[in-house]
Amino acid sequence: MQVQVSPDAAEFVRLRGGKLWVWAAYPRRCCAATPPLMHAATREPPRVTGFRSVPGAGLELSFRGLGDRQPDVLEIGLRGRRRPRVEAYWDGCVLAL
Repeated sequence: MQVQVSPDAAEFVRLRGGKLWVWAAYPRRCCAATPPLMHAATREPPRVTGFRSVPGAGLELSFRGLGDRQPDVLEIGLRGRRRPRVEAYWDGCVLAL
């Protein structure tokens, strides 16, 4: 898995302790065949386990995919001006395909 982190996202994470958790999860309330969504946080998420460390991201990155599946490219970006937040993309998509 190749990890691409935008400079803005990297700075945002560093200012919040330098740790980033990224995971894919199905929505709590979903319809049939709803794909899992990507999530990213600078604080360890409660009740989410199974993370593994990803080297070479320039950050302390922990990732949890879907079973053995992982993206070819995990992209980390920053979104929002008033309330900026880190977002993760599975091969360029917010859905884990």
